[in-house]
Amino acid sequence: MKTVLKILGGLVLLVVVAASGFYAYVSLTWERDYASTPLPNIHASAAPEVIARGEYVANAIGHCSGCHQQRHGVMTAASVDFTKPLSGGLVFDVPMFGKFVAANLTPDKATGIGALSDGLVARAIRTGVGRHGKILPFMLFAAGPMSDEDLTALISWLRVQPAVTQQGEGEAWGFAAKALAGAFKPRVSAPPKYVPPGVEPSVERGRYLAQGPADCRGCHTPLDMMTLAFSGPDFSGSKDAEPDASRPGFEIVIPNLTPDPETGHITSWSEEAFLLRLHAGRVIAGSKMPWENFARMTDADVRSVYRYLRTVPPTRHAVGPTYRKAGGG
Repeated sequence: MKTVLKILGGLVLLVVVAASGFYAYVSLTWERDYASTPLPNIHASAAPEVIARGEYVANAIGHCSGCHQQRHGVMTAASVDFTKPLSGGLVFDVPMFGKFVAANLTPDKATGIGALSDGLVARAIRTGVGRHGKILPFMLFAAGPMSDEDLTALISWLRVQPAVTQQGEGEAWGFAAKALAGAFKPRVSAPPKYVPPGVEPSVERGRYLAQGPADCRGCHTPLDMMTLAFSGPDFSGSKDAEPDASRPGFEIVIPNLTPDPETGHITSWSEEAFLLRLHAGRVIAGSKMPWENFARMTDADVRSVYRYLRTVPPTRHAVGPTYRKAGGG
């Protein structure tokens, strides 16, 4: 019996030592320097039409204000005010992954982007690499791929906004995020080709928006959290439910947007129904989708997205009710 206890004790000690060693290794090696990531050749414009398009990118298709608008707590329809500056401060507290804070995007030189070059701002948006060469995990997922034209317009608009001094809370990576830090890589793929908006909707414009700045693909495609790579067919949704922070006991599931006749969430919707739903805005308070931003999209852009989604390969992927009591999948 004593021999068995000694063996068990040795195994426990071995596990403790191995876990402690892994923890120490991760803690010492997780930070990576990506300062060598090239700066995009983007320069702000003073042209009024470019600046106007930048406002549309920031507050509609690119939904920057969904995270960077001055706001605290859970986003609800009542909390969104497009007259507020993009001075950041919204805290994303993710269990085990840590605390991340939306940056101040106003031209304030001390706490915003006023002291940064256009290239540094463009690199953060496009690649997820911050001013000091550190990775910005949320930017890898929250900011969809954007053309040079829309990125130029966005930065042009940011440059002419009133400067607001607001120092956000400090970020703190949790152990899970540190352990996965090696999977967080700068997004260095070529920017998508710009498809300008038109009076009439088009599949091409819809593809650019859904795979680009609107980032429909980024949220509605399954993601492997260990490799941070897409792990399933585009737009096929996810079975992983997230709790509704505004309503304890309920959860939200990302729906399948492909035109599968049995499991596609919007397969039975007409184009008019899709348009009305997007323009109706937020219904579920705790939804992560930036409804307030997408409600500001033009009719032509909403119709373009709908027509594009009708062209993607149908995927049979039943996710169950998209809003339900926790554990009801």
